[in-house]
Amino acid sequence: MSKASQIIVLCEDKAHEVFVKRFLKNGWGVKPRAIRVPPYPNGKGSGKKYVADNISLETDALRRRHASTILLVIQDADELSVDQVKSDLDAKLVPSRNDNELIAYIIPKWHIETWIAYLHGKNVDEADKETYKKKYGKISVLKAVHPFIDNLANNCRENLQLKSPPDSLVATCEEFNRIRNAL
Repeated sequence: MSKASQIIVLCEDKAHEVFVKRFLKNGWGVKPRAIRVPPYPNGKGSGKKYVADNISLETDALRRRHASTILLVIQDADELSVDQVKSDLDAKLVPSRNDNELIAYIIPKWHIETWIAYLHGKNVDEADKETYKKKYGKISVLKAVHPFIDNLANNCRENLQLKSPPDSLVATCEEFNRIRNAL
């Protein structure tokens, strides 16, 4: 069971939501009622813009709460580097995110489907913006993706090293350490 009373998941789309909810539920025992996902555009606008436009609002709300709250911000890096996306997200926060705040960035390169392909045992090329989205796009929102996410959650919970993970997943694992003790 999570020590945090609420986890806010600011994400671009359903694939992000499914991934994070499953990871938290099966890896960390977080109850569904403890997870709040603000409505994202769901095909009616840019998910990336939605996250960028709402990060400061969600951060301000987190900073006003007295209860332990975690904010997970998920945004695809697309053509940018993971570090550039982190810098862009940080630039939207006033004051800047400090090391003790329970705000973590989850930034897949191009799509979360790249991570799903990796978790499915594929060697992935994070520069490839089409292959994984086409092959894993439909599965990314279905229960069929759960075993892949469960395996990652188990490895993360046990602090096991992943074999040749994509760079963006490595960066997210490092970022996850910001909130690990609050789960």
